[in-house]
Amino acid sequence: MSLADWPVPPPFMWACEQCAELLWLFEPAYTADDADPGRDHAARLQVTLSRHVADEHPAEVPEPHNDDCPLCERYGREADPRDEKLWAEHRARGLFLPAAAARLM
Repeated sequence: MSLADWPVPPPFMWACEQCAELLWLFEPAYTADDADPGRDHAARLQVTLSRHVADEHPAEVPEPHNDDCPLCERYGREADPRDEKLWAEHRARGLFLPAAAARLM
């Protein structure tokens, strides 16, 4: 994935101390290749960051994807309240990850 595929995180994420810290820690993932052992750490950081956004910035979580996203379709169809947080985390990943990576979880 080239750097051009990565979105620029929105201003609210840079204004939040915890978001900004996680973004800076996550920065090496922007240039890591598949063989980089740090990719596991990057995966944990993206889960932590998406969970933080869903918990602390719920108004900033994007609306469900309406362009054939299989996860959004499943979450919307099942409408299980236990999955609401996971769905919000899924949508939040698109704020800082390319769609191809953000929609994997």
